[in-house]
Amino acid sequence: MVFRCRTIESRGKIFRRLGRNGGSVLILILWVLILLGFLSGEYLSHNRGNAAIARNAWDKLKLEEGIKSVVALVGSGYKPNSAEAEDLGGWWPISVGDVKLWVKVDNESTRTNINKAPDVNIRQEIQKSLGENRGEEADEIADAILDWRDADDLVRTNGAEADYYAGKGLPYRPANGPFKVLTELLLVRGISPGLFWGDPLSEILNKEKEGGADQPAPLPPLVEDFTIYSESIMRLSIIAPGRGKSYTLALIFLRNQGGKWLPVERCSSILLEGYIHQ
Repeated sequence: MVFRCRTIESRGKIFRRLGRNGGSVLILILWVLILLGFLSGEYLSHNRGNAAIARNAWDKLKLEEGIKSVVALVGSGYKPNSAEAEDLGGWWPISVGDVKLWVKVDNESTRTNINKAPDVNIRQEIQKSLGENRGEEADEIADAILDWRDADDLVRTNGAEADYYAGKGLPYRPANGPFKVLTELLLVRGISPGLFWGDPLSEILNKEKEGGADQPAPLPPLVEDFTIYSESIMRLSIIAPGRGKSYTLALIFLRNQGGKWLPVERCSSILLEGYIHQ
């Protein structure tokens, strides 16, 4: 009995000590629970981030493989249904797996060669892309293009040479030579992405909604007006919708070699449907 009484007494002392320190123990337990909750949240957030990265990588891979498939298809001589393409302004839909694309095939013979065209032709094309009421802006852009490609440093009436680009803190200067890639136009003063690329997906979707009905023709973007290639080059334009209102516009230029059309250059951009900032 004595032994039992001492044991109970010892336990009582322990409980009394725990009672005196109960607040500290409770706080410690709460901090442990908070820490576990934080670590669990970080773990879940990390996994969600990895899942998003994996989805984006998968979508990008499907897009690239879809574009490659279309290039191979067109390069082998495939031609789209002309009536369907005509209804959509030259674009025709094609699905590669679960990736829906719009494709347009034409050649450079209908475009103005920006490296060879006379000054007046370049001014006309710029005016066509800007509209009739923006003549002064058209003159400024045309002169800036001509200053970019000519070999001297003389500034045209409305032009821009090296001093202008240096004054803006830009890390490049006019080439003083021919344009080597079509997207080099984006470096020229006054040429915005909207003016250069346009918004072709919105045009396609509007035509689909109207069932191919006649609509006022939108102003053509500069990428449709100009070229740096000879008339023998084929242009393959591909639109691939992305997430939300974003989409990719890819231009692949092909040359006939041994009866097969092979890519010589590709340029692309991610655009937003319904957004044109000219």
